[in-house]
Amino acid sequence: MREFVKNLSVCFAAGCLGGLGYALALWALGHYGFTRWAGVDIAPYLSNAYLYQRIVWGGICGLIFLLPWRRSWLARGFFLSLIPAGVLLFLLLPMRGYGPGALALGMLAPLVIVLACVAGGIAGSGLLRAQGK
Repeated sequence: MREFVKNLSVCFAAGCLGGLGYALALWALGHYGFTRWAGVDIAPYLSNAYLYQRIVWGGICGLIFLLPWRRSWLARGFFLSLIPAGVLLFLLLPMRGYGPGALALGMLAPLVIVLACVAGGIAGSGLLRAQGK
């Protein structure tokens, strides 16, 4: 039981780092003009409220790191990040009125969301690798 709680805590922490990575990647894509260039209406402001929400939800999403994985840590970060990206694109953002795939934000919105999620997934997986998990 103690080992499970330890793994749960480490995966939650990795997810928090992943959430921070996702938030900073999405902010950077907007701040440095990639989203404008791609015709996507996503350019979040970097604020405490913006970061807090993504870090907490990242921690919850980090629990997917509990799934057994035998491949490289980069592949783990990439492929497991597609799960929260899918939830965002096909559940949460459509519920907010942006349509399936958030295409109301622009035709390349799915690409922007996936890129940001992959950045977070690799950051979280990197932390797990540093912990020997």
